[in-house]
Amino acid sequence: MSGTIDLCKGINGAWDASSLESTFKSYWNDPTESEFYVFNDQEAPAEQPSPYVVMGQPMQGPPSRQSGGGVATKKRETRDVEINFNVHVETDADGVDTAKELAGELAGEIMAVFGGHPTISPTAIIALDHGEHLITQYQNDYGVKTGNDEYQWVIVYLFRIDVPVAV
Repeated sequence: MSGTIDLCKGINGAWDASSLESTFKSYWNDPTESEFYVFNDQEAPAEQPSPYVVMGQPMQGPPSRQSGGGVATKKRETRDVEINFNVHVETDADGVDTAKELAGELAGEIMAVFGGHPTISPTAIIALDHGEHLITQYQNDYGVKTGNDEYQWVIVYLFRIDVPVAV
C-alpha cells in the first residue's frame, strides 16, 4: 500500500473517530439515511444529501527519499501530501442559515478536528499502517458560491508523512 493511500485510510479513521459524521447528518432531512456517507473520496454519489464533504487530492510533487541506518534495503520517503476538504451545502429549507453561513460553520467543525480553528486545538489522530504521520498543517480555507442556493467551503491541509518504500 502506498503512503498516500495509507494516509487517506488514516484520515478516514480520524473522521470516523470524531463526531463530524453525526454533526453533518443532523442537517439532513432524514439523518438515518444509511446508503449515504457524509465524507466522500473524490466525488459524491448522485442524490447525495446535503451537507456533505468531498476529500480531494491535487497532484503531488516528488517525495524526499533517504535510506536509514546504513542499510541499503531500508528506504523511506518523507511526503508532503495536500488534501482538500470540500464542504458542500445547499440553503437550509427553513431559511435559518444561508448556504454560506452553514458551510462556514461546518468548515469550523472540521478545523476543530483537523486543525485551523482559531480557538480549538486539533484532536485528529492520523494512524498509518505503514509509516508515520508527522504533522498536519492547515494551509488555507475559502468559500465559493456554486449555485443560486449552493455554497462550497474549501479547507486546504498539508499532511507530512514518513513512509517505507521499496525502490
